[in-house]
Amino acid sequence: MSSRQNNRNANATGFGDDARVTSFFSISAILTVILVCVWVLAPPADIGVAEGQLAPNIVSEAYSGGTWSDFELYDNIDMTWSEGDEGDWIFLLFIDTDCPHCYEAGDEHSNYYNQFGSDVKFFTIATELSIPGHSGSKTEIVDFRDQNSNSGCKSDKANCEDRPGTPHDWPYIDDLDRDIADNYDLPGTPFYLLLSPDGIVAWNSGQNQGEDPGAAIQRIMGASA
Repeated sequence: MSSRQNNRNANATGFGDDARVTSFFSISAILTVILVCVWVLAPPADIGVAEGQLAPNIVSEAYSGGTWSDFELYDNIDMTWSEGDEGDWIFLLFIDTDCPHCYEAGDEHSNYYNQFGSDVKFFTIATELSIPGHSGSKTEIVDFRDQNSNSGCKSDKANCEDRPGTPHDWPYIDDLDRDIADNYDLPGTPFYLLLSPDGIVAWNSGQNQGEDPGAAIQRIMGASA
């Protein structure tokens, strides 16, 4: 074979390699543009506490008996859940250990858990309202939950061991710095939210004043069963 023929073959091979490389980079560029467009144009998650919104994440420490441990709300939700799927519903209870209404609601909270605790995950967020005389601590949160002897509950007007109801056998989450309360625009305590398994607010007690939380759980869970 002549050297001229060899050069033609080499040039043809080189051209083919260059074409494949060019094609690869062109396709990669197109895919990158598509992915960027999807990311830019995709609607952001509608985060908030109104019904139909995705509840804000909660990152704190939780006490479930024994010790405090790291907690994140989004570890307990399934973003892929859709109506009709199996999944864990979530009931958020916002309280202040110095709040007299929260203290007296201890019995109702026990009843809600006894009725729905096998089907719904309960989490109590213990915050501190910006009210004179409201000054909590992790120790007070534990004693409120477990009904231990502590004269500091209800703004030092009641002993935690006398709180109505039974010991609350579900996690209590620390919000003494009010980060969670601020993110949730907490209107006061007690305050309740029922979340579907994907973290969407299905019921907000502030939007349904007068409806008992237990009745709301029964109504919504019954309709979703």
